[in-house]
Amino acid sequence: MNRAPRPEPGHAPQGGRAASGARFAMREQTRRQHEATEAAFAGYDLSRADHYRAFLTAHAAALPGIELAATGRGWKGFAPRLPLLADDLAALGAWLPAPMITAELSDAGVWGAQYVLEGSKLGGRLLAQSVPGDAPATYLTPADTMSADWQDFCAGFEEAASAATPEWLDEAGTAAIECFQLFRRAATAVAEDLR
Repeated sequence: MNRAPRPEPGHAPQGGRAASGARFAMREQTRRQHEATEAAFAGYDLSRADHYRAFLTAHAAALPGIELAATGRGWKGFAPRLPLLADDLAALGAWLPAPMITAELSDAGVWGAQYVLEGSKLGGRLLAQSVPGDAPATYLTPADTMSADWQDFCAGFEEAASAATPEWLDEAGTAAIECFQLFRRAATAVAEDLR
């Protein structure tokens, strides 16, 4: 979530709402919050050890509650990444921070949270290039299946949206916005200690 691209930069909907409308509607609904979250992380220089540790700490404050609420629900391929993040922090000699309190997620809200978390993996792929080669970066390093997983998630998201009420997408979008805001609050809080 640091200058990461939107989940599908440069792509345009093809074939109408049934084919891809829900995820593009979600992208538009959350665009401003996504951009604000990117801006909150913009001051983190991942090539610097202290900034990289702070970046991971901010993510570790926001991530646990969201992942706990989203695991075992929504997209069946969802896999928590907190263990990878904890391993990277431990390798840097840092502890996991206290997790931030998160709101409960409805069934639609789970999909919104997973949209943010799965989309952040795409940005993580670019961010990993800024991390020094000797630094632990399993949290940001993409899995070999990342692109296929994203497409699978998008297909599941479209299917869930098409089978739901019109309010479902708004509810999912609200949860996604709250996730972005949570990461932004974490980024702002941790950045106060950076120099």
